[in-house]
Amino acid sequence: MKSHVRRALVVDDDQFMVRTLSDVLRLKGWEVTTAFSGETAVKLATEGTFDVVLMDIKMPEMDGVAAFKAMKVAKPDVRVVLMTAYAAEELIGEANREGVLRVLPKPLDITALLSLLAESADAERPVLLIDSDLTFLKTLSEVLTLRGFLTVVATTLPEAERLIHQRRPAAVLLHMHLGSLSVREAVAAVHTLTPAVSLILYSGKPDGEEEMHGSLPSNWVHTYLQRPFGIEQVTEVLSAISAG
Repeated sequence: MKSHVRRALVVDDDQFMVRTLSDVLRLKGWEVTTAFSGETAVKLATEGTFDVVLMDIKMPEMDGVAAFKAMKVAKPDVRVVLMTAYAAEELIGEANREGVLRVLPKPLDITALLSLLAESADAERPVLLIDSDLTFLKTLSEVLTLRGFLTVVATTLPEAERLIHQRRPAAVLLHMHLGSLSVREAVAAVHTLTPAVSLILYSGKPDGEEEMHGSLPSNWVHTYLQRPFGIEQVTEVLSAISAG
């Protein structure tokens, strides 16, 4: 799907280590946010969206494993790589049981680290389908899956918000008349959560496209589709996004 800026959260109470890792990642094109404690890292990871969190295990007050577990409460699919200069076998075992991506020894092998982070960030991102018509959603999801697209579905904006945070979709197909919400309310909710995503709007109303242009900034929407639409129309748009 459409390429995106890779975002990393780097966490260590050693400020020199944070600065060094941040510089390396930025040189490789990553957007980096930093934290110097587990507590701050949990807050940032809960409020923001990151492709990966790179975090030291041994930190005062809240260690890296405890911070990872706290992040998972809000973001079950959070991707975390832990670092340690100590054996800390009990903590490492706990981290692995909790589903950490990897525990890396310090000093870090930077080449191996960059490869691991790139692999994690490039994991396939789904297409999010949002429509209050569950039957239509299931049919569209099944057909797109058969065409090779990974999909997730939501019938409400709260469901969509959870999936956006957890799965970081590369594209969103949204029925612009979602329940009792106005077009602007529905689209603004998605745009606010993930402003860089490729947003495809559709509607069954004959004047839907005109209403879209009258309600929304043009740069919010990638494409409009008039329902009923052929699956080829959808797959062509998604393939173009992927190629972009």
